Amino acid sequence: MLYNVKLFRKYQNIQAFFSRKSDSSMKLTSNSLLKKRISANREDYFVKNNIDPKNVVSAKIVHEKKLAAVHEKDSRKIISGVDGLITQNKNIFLSITSADCLPIFLFEPEKEIIGMIHAGWRNLEKGIASNAVEKIIKLGGRPENILVGIGPAICQKHYEVGLEVAEKFKKYPEAIKKEGGKTYLDIKKIAQLQLLELGIRKGNIEISSECTFELPKKYFSARRDKPKIVEAMIAVIGMKNT
Repeated sequence: MLYNVKLFRKYQNIQAFFSRKSDSSMKLTSNSLLKKRISANREDYFVKNNIDPKNVVSAKIVHEKKLAAVHEKDSRKIISGVDGLITQNKNIFLSITSADCLPIFLFEPEKEIIGMIHAGWRNLEKGIASNAVEKIIKLGGRPENILVGIGPAICQKHYEVGLEVAEKFKKYPEAIKKEGGKTYLDIKKIAQLQLLELGIRKGNIEISSECTFELPKKYFSARRDKPKIVEAMIAVIGMKNT
């Protein structure tokens, strides 16, 4: 299903997608019993949305800060050790999975650069946003041109963290809430503040109000469901030839 990033609307060659629970789990796995089923779920989803599966590049999520710049030769690959992908190539679709963490869609229209990032608190603390912007700059892009869509993710109300995690983000007090002896983190706000620090304009950052935890019929949520095997949505962005 197309993901509605209003900032992308006037660029008809940009397509962004975010799956739902009804599309089944898209989480990459090494479990031999699940691998075939997950692969079928992903292929069905791509085909249903007019994406050729062989044009999809996937990041194998590791909750770190690394991203990979990908090209046509990387089509259908699963890139290990990264949580984000960047490309200037047309007809390549970049994908990550998430089940409470942030799916972050990036587009630099002047140089036609797209990016797809998975970001939880670990990635944000380690600097994945900065790495993404640096890669876009290396490809000739400018931060002030970058358009960002932050997709559905867990909201602060349901994202309880330990004090040691909150301490890592003490420079963003507006993203930390203490209530009833508990501490809650707003990762959507942290991502926005970090992107602003990197030179992205506030008006170029669009944040979904949807909370994955609060919509059990629509989205998987690792925190809510506490599954033995994590199930997740897939976020995809691609740039078609005009």
